[in-house]
Amino acid sequence: MSDPVIELEALCRDYQMGTSRVRALREVNLTLQTGEFVALMGASGSGKSTLLNVLGCLETPTSGRYFLEGRDVGALAKDERARVRNQQIGFIFQSFNLLPRLSALENVALPLHYRRMGHSAAQHQAAVALDRVGLADRAHHPPNALSGGERQRVAIARALVTQPAILLADEPTGNLDSATGAEIMALLVELSKEGRTVLLVTHDTAIAAYAQRGLRMRDGQLLT
Repeated sequence: MSDPVIELEALCRDYQMGTSRVRALREVNLTLQTGEFVALMGASGSGKSTLLNVLGCLETPTSGRYFLEGRDVGALAKDERARVRNQQIGFIFQSFNLLPRLSALENVALPLHYRRMGHSAAQHQAAVALDRVGLADRAHHPPNALSGGERQRVAIARALVTQPAILLADEPTGNLDSATGAEIMALLVELSKEGRTVLLVTHDTAIAAYAQRGLRMRDGQLLT
């Protein structure tokens, strides 16, 4: 078996709420392998979003350790975490988070511009990513000219364009009808078979069934 993409060791995340300290994540241990497709479920307030934020380098753990491809991410400075976030992690959101004034191609190329890639190279790499999700012919359309499913495919292409180690998908079918949602899930399954590691947060048991493995959170703890 290959080395794990993600390893969490007794990871905790606390928040200060007035005079009280709230523990959102409690001693979370987790290992994700290359190409693994994992679904994370749990009630609102169970810690799913906090865990995703820590994995995505948007927040740091209060204690415990987070290794991404063998690197202790929790020990990195803020600018180093931002670099990891841009280069090794792809985000897919329920609300797509596309910029309305930009074309599909320009939206997909954005992460490459943030890492100061040349314009022509970024455009080419973005076109390759759009082709991978079946939208080569829609590259120059703005988001408002695309269907919900097409917008989510653009968002997936944007997540893929930096060749990340892991895709973090937060309710990616939440704004889609069931047929379009099934198409998006089939694409995520294909990506995991190609070697992408996918962690999917969902409330929908039918969507979670696409994953190879299911996890559940409750009161900040990852249940086994």
